Amino acid sequence: MGWEYMAGKFHGVFSLILILISIVIALIYLLRNSTGWGLVYLCIIVIVNPIVLYSYCAKCLCRDDACSHVIPGKLTRLLPARKPGPYSQMDYYSTALSLTVLFGFPQAWLWQKLAILIAFWMLLIVGLVEILLFVCRTCSNDNCPMNGSVQIE
Repeated sequence: MGWEYMAGKFHGVFSLILILISIVIALIYLLRNSTGWGLVYLCIIVIVNPIVLYSYCAKCLCRDDACSHVIPGKLTRLLPARKPGPYSQMDYYSTALSLTVLFGFPQAWLWQKLAILIAFWMLLIVGLVEILLFVCRTCSNDNCPMNGSVQIE
């Protein structure tokens, strides 16, 4: 295994950990302020992740053995099979909408506590930058527009 391969795995897992911590921070804050809305957010988390995995990760050419994020590639095995290949507009739409809901829903509560809001966004942004700078650049999924080899039509 080459250095680039191992670095990609590190950044893939590290980025997911940062994003997960941001989501957990939001979840805990919501639960502490409103159990009901916190439970709604927990349901959103539980629903959104399989949608993203199915819409995006399940079509990735790398998911079986070369997924830099490691865990999502393995989790796609639990979902209905999808043929790897180009992403459809519905794949992009489902992924974007799901992530918008996941990261957008807790904002009304996070604005109430600036330190929590900053922590959420700093962790999320660093995680996303990790993905863009280190994971996407080493990814061999030619169908993914994030690695720069595909033009979105």
